[in-house]
Amino acid sequence: MGCDIHCHVERKNANGKWEKVPNLRPFAHRRYGVFGFLAGVRNYSGLTPIAKKRGIPKDVSLEVAEDYKSRSSDAHSASWLSVAELAAFDYEAQCEDRRVMRNGDGGCTCNPGEGIQQTYREFLGREFFEDLQKLQAVGGQRIVFWFDN
Repeated sequence: MGCDIHCHVERKNANGKWEKVPNLRPFAHRRYGVFGFLAGVRNYSGLTPIAKKRGIPKDVSLEVAEDYKSRSSDAHSASWLSVAELAAFDYEAQCEDRRVMRNGDGGCTCNPGEGIQQTYREFLGREFFEDLQKLQAVGGQRIVFWFDN
């Protein structure tokens, strides 16, 4: 069974309340490397996530809160990240992708030093940065996300 991300973009409105940015679902493609980077979910690559899981923000927009609640027990590993955090990360830093295939199973992690050295930019791929650009273009201030199985 696969795992998917449910990711919403929020920004503050003129009244200082969080609102959902419509019609934008960043990082929606199923890429476990990205899931591991964002939240340590399906982290077969063995990366340190950009931040520890934070749960759903207390001031989350009503629309996002209702979507999360509707997922019931299927939703897990909820968190949020500011767009500023995502933009400020050093994507030129080196990381080691430790995900390997063993006996037809791609959900395996090799020992440190046995993986592929590359930059985070190379590891995360073009789609990640296209989504980050879209977040910035619409004035998104944070993403709120969780996963399902």
